Amino acid sequence: MDSNFIFDLSYYDKVNNQLKKIIEIEKEKMMQASIQIAQSIADQGIVHIFGTGHSHIFGEEAFYRAGGLACVNPILEPSLMLHAGAMKSSALEDLEGYAEKIFNHVQPEKSDIFVIFSNSGVNHVPVEMAKKVKDSQLPLIGIGSKKYSEFLKNNKKRQSLSDFADIFIDNHAEIGDAVLSITGLEQKIAPTSTVCGAFILNLILANVSVWLIQQEKITPPIFISGNLPDGKKKNADLYNYYRKRVRAL
Repeated sequence: MDSNFIFDLSYYDKVNNQLKKIIEIEKEKMMQASIQIAQSIADQGIVHIFGTGHSHIFGEEAFYRAGGLACVNPILEPSLMLHAGAMKSSALEDLEGYAEKIFNHVQPEKSDIFVIFSNSGVNHVPVEMAKKVKDSQLPLIGIGSKKYSEFLKNNKKRQSLSDFADIFIDNHAEIGDAVLSITGLEQKIAPTSTVCGAFILNLILANVSVWLIQQEKITPPIFISGNLPDGKKKNADLYNYYRKRVRAL
């Protein structure tokens, strides 16, 4: 072991403090989001999750996994994901008019609900997607950094995701996302929007199931591990029920 290397745990402290702030400040809005999503599911709706760049991760986070809702539809547009060309995706997520074509392809129904992630909150595609959702009179939950978004709105003179969301939940990420400053490096390192966004999403979706059970509406449609007894059979039943509406299945 290198005796000159001091392993730095500052990132843990930063994330821990950010999560505490989210709970303290955003709890009420997260509760409202859980209820709104649960009501949509009780009405046979689908939860559409959308984001560009690294924010597409959240659609995958909630999709087709043990302990997760089967009625989640991740909107995964390859050209807006990093694996298909990072620089290209960065350019396309700021392309006007692109979101409408994606939205029309999804073909949402009036019982559905959208969750849109955008840490910066101002790129054209997520903002236009948000506007399209609201023009279609569908409920919308937005998740991103209020501080970052307000900074960019003032500089770029644009609308943001928070302008359209029925409920906007602040992930409390810093401007530029990275949080650690280290001696000898000008640029900050270690972003927090993904870990905190995943926490917010999973906390909301967990409470969706709590609400559905407490209100005796429906049994939450939950996938289980295929490695557990009857797991594959139970998951197959959910697959057959949702496969026409959840495109990624």
